[in-house]
Amino acid sequence: MDNGFQFLDIILLAAVAGFIFLRLRSVLGRRMGHEQTPPEEQKQQTIEDDKSVDSDDNVVTLDGKTKPDIESPFAGTELSRTLTQIRQIDKNFDQTTFAGGAQAAYEAIVVAFARGDRSTLKELLADDVYENFETSIQDREDQEHDMSTDIVAIHSADIIDATLEHKEAEVTVKFDAEMISMTKDEDGVVVAGDPQPHRVEELWTFARNLKSRNPNWLLITTRSAN
Repeated sequence: MDNGFQFLDIILLAAVAGFIFLRLRSVLGRRMGHEQTPPEEQKQQTIEDDKSVDSDDNVVTLDGKTKPDIESPFAGTELSRTLTQIRQIDKNFDQTTFAGGAQAAYEAIVVAFARGDRSTLKELLADDVYENFETSIQDREDQEHDMSTDIVAIHSADIIDATLEHKEAEVTVKFDAEMISMTKDEDGVVVAGDPQPHRVEELWTFARNLKSRNPNWLLITTRSAN
């Protein structure tokens, strides 16, 4: 009988010991904030940190975005120095972003002029340029002519010149585009242009006061590049 009770005591003690062991493991097995990271994990963390540092060395932040640090094709020129001066005043200025915006403006203005969209033109053109565009649109409407322009492709939009007088900046972009442009009279007869695509090379100059709260660059001149 005593042997039976002793056997039960052993079983109970083993169960209690196992329970205590599991409790200790559940607590001590957790990593605390002040504990040392195992060597193999330290090595892996070092590799990941190194990769992070390396990636930061190859980028610059412009306009709040991360972009590749690519050297300008006209580095060291007067144009490059002027663009740098513009960027020093307007921290958001980036020549790549500007060229892309100028291309978008080019498309919007060309299409708006053909459609007679005065509201769009007024937002993108300087006052005197808008007056010239508006006069052409009005003449067209008076003659009951209809103009259509389809941009087939814009092959390039390159900054070729820039000036800075005090806070007044001007940037000239050369556009190489292909488009179809026609003007028809009230009977649908083509009086200008043709249905065949033609190549157009133009120089457009955009201007802005760099201290103005208005972030828009306005078109101030257009001329043929030929």
